[in-house]
Amino acid sequence: MQGKRIAELDILRGVAIVGVLVLHSSFQGRFTEETLAVQGVLARFFDWAVLAFFFSSGFLHDQSAPVAITLKKRTWSLLVPFLVYNGLYNLCFVAGEVMRWIPAGMVEVNSKLLVTGLFHSPAFQLYFLPYLFVISIGVCGLDRLTQRHHRSGYAMVLLLVLAFYIVRGYPEASHGSALDKLPLYLAAFLIGVICAPFYKEPIAKPWMIAVGLVVVLGVLVLSHLPVVSLAVPALLVGLARAIPKIANSKLLLSMGVMSGSIYVWHTPLVLPAVTRLLAHCGVPSLFNLFGSIGLTLVTCMLLRVGLDAFFEKILKKRTPRFITL
Repeated sequence: MQGKRIAELDILRGVAIVGVLVLHSSFQGRFTEETLAVQGVLARFFDWAVLAFFFSSGFLHDQSAPVAITLKKRTWSLLVPFLVYNGLYNLCFVAGEVMRWIPAGMVEVNSKLLVTGLFHSPAFQLYFLPYLFVISIGVCGLDRLTQRHHRSGYAMVLLLVLAFYIVRGYPEASHGSALDKLPLYLAAFLIGVICAPFYKEPIAKPWMIAVGLVVVLGVLVLSHLPVVSLAVPALLVGLARAIPKIANSKLLLSMGVMSGSIYVWHTPLVLPAVTRLLAHCGVPSLFNLFGSIGLTLVTCMLLRVGLDAFFEKILKKRTPRFITL
């Protein structure tokens, strides 16, 4: 623990946010085929990255919280940022069409899709926010229904998720905005809830966790069985808890603390802009891939530091949660 934060979860988020940037770095028109092949391998390695954020939210789930309080908190922390950022992102895409930076017709005005900010949004990564809202409220309602038999309720839901994917088949990737991924995100959330009590005790054999993590990541890269992605967040948290040097990594902790901000800020502006800038400067495609990810992380973190300093020193208050997540 570090203050009110759980260091192991921040480590998980810090690693996972790098994976999210990797997943969003498939720029067909800017990278060579060889670079896209490398990005594809890395995308398989980080297939679990989005699941990690649902897992960490489940890990922090308060089983005793009333539905009304959870609804209020999640509305402010998830739905408000979703509407604000989605609206701003769509304006960015409209500007991009006007400037001819992106193909015309990507943004479809649709008054019926008010929840997506008056536009049909191409800002695909924001599905995380409404999905987490639905899952959080749903699990809170499940807690009220099952009363003292929470674990039985969680097990029943996990079995239903398993049955769903046995019938439909597991998706090719463990991330994305498709509605059929929602049960998968629910499973990751529930695994986080179930795992939380077990990490209160010291871990005696960290080498077993390390071996398990290596095996799972190896399966992801070599065999491409994305179902094993569900095991990665729990293994990473366990490894960070068992090995203090990992849990005390200042860089990963900082990235984890700022992961929400990086998540909502890196696209559609920062990451694409950095890749375009590096390409304009003649940086080779493969170096562009890794350089753009690194520079995007640095840019978003500096922006977060500056924003926090502005609110604390000028406005004399904390940065609003809905801005930074």
